[in-house]
Amino acid sequence: MSARRVIGAMGAVLALSVAGCSSSKPSGTPVLDLATQGPGTCLNVPDSLGETVTALPVIDCATPHTHEIFAVVADTGSDVFPGDQALNAFAERSCTGTFEPYVGVSVFDSKLLMTWLVPTLSSWNDHHDDKVLCVLADFNAAPLVGSMKLSYR
Repeated sequence: MSARRVIGAMGAVLALSVAGCSSSKPSGTPVLDLATQGPGTCLNVPDSLGETVTALPVIDCATPHTHEIFAVVADTGSDVFPGDQALNAFAERSCTGTFEPYVGVSVFDSKLLMTWLVPTLSSWNDHHDDKVLCVLADFNAAPLVGSMKLSYR
């Protein structure tokens, strides 16, 4: 099974490590499948997470949830794994650029924060996984209800 490292940025300014599930029996949807579900997929991510994620719980957006995927961007610059630093720089640029068209307001003016999930080396090599998942959440960790698409929050 594939895994992705979760890296985040609050308002695209402060980088921090957001945790992911790393148990032998992950619950939820495999992370590779989340890329095909795409923007508008809502997640109910638990508070305690590890560094590597293999699955996340998908939930109906009408139900209170913690996160929402707002973009899926492929890093097709090379067939060779670019490394964590380059992948995170790509993710930050890509997610920042796709945030405003999805939400309706700049990430710098929003009450939401953005984070992203990037492929691990093994996911990239074993599953040809070059997808970055751009994810948003409430800046104060309040539950989200409904999609944040064009919410102007």
